[in-house]
Amino acid sequence: MKTREEAFRPPTRAFRCWMRYGLARLLRDCRATVAIEFAFILPVLCTMTFALYEVTQGVICYMKVVDVANTVADLAGQTSIAQSGLASTDFDNLYIAGKLVMTPSAGSNLGLAIANVYYDGTGQNPTVGWQVERGGAAAMANVTSFVNGLGTAHGSTIVVKASYTYTSLLNYFITSPIVITAQVAEQPRNLLPRTYCLGTPSPPSNVGQNC
Repeated sequence: MKTREEAFRPPTRAFRCWMRYGLARLLRDCRATVAIEFAFILPVLCTMTFALYEVTQGVICYMKVVDVANTVADLAGQTSIAQSGLASTDFDNLYIAGKLVMTPSAGSNLGLAIANVYYDGTGQNPTVGWQVERGGAAAMANVTSFVNGLGTAHGSTIVVKASYTYTSLLNYFITSPIVITAQVAEQPRNLLPRTYCLGTPSPPSNVGQNC
């Protein structure tokens, strides 16, 4: 029968050397280093990828909203002298054109506000001639201040404000809807200032309806 000292005697010198050799060999082993590093970096890469995708989609949507405002203002400013003005159906068509610009994004979230501003003989005192909203957009309250300094004698300006509620598809980085707006001003191309001193005409489609 072994004594207590024999049962708990320290490891031999050969065993200690083998342990040191095995530990050193384990530390030098690099066969699983790449897998371990990839396991650590994978969550960071996924987060960066999702964030980059959502931010990119948001920027693209913002650029499309700016394009909508510019496109609608340009189309509205092409009203010719031979036309009687922009009627209710014309504004409907402009709204449809704006939704097409938003493709492939859903155009149902698009709102448009279109206004006409005219100036006096000195190119000052901007006055709102009419304002039309489509897609549930709110009327612009800053029309005259937005065109301050853009007036010409007996001239006019078309002001368009486009708004769009952007909702991320992944809902990972951008977790709540963001309202994107863009407002632009465009001068009519084919109107003679003194002939149309009140800017682009917009006759009401029926009695009691104000364009």
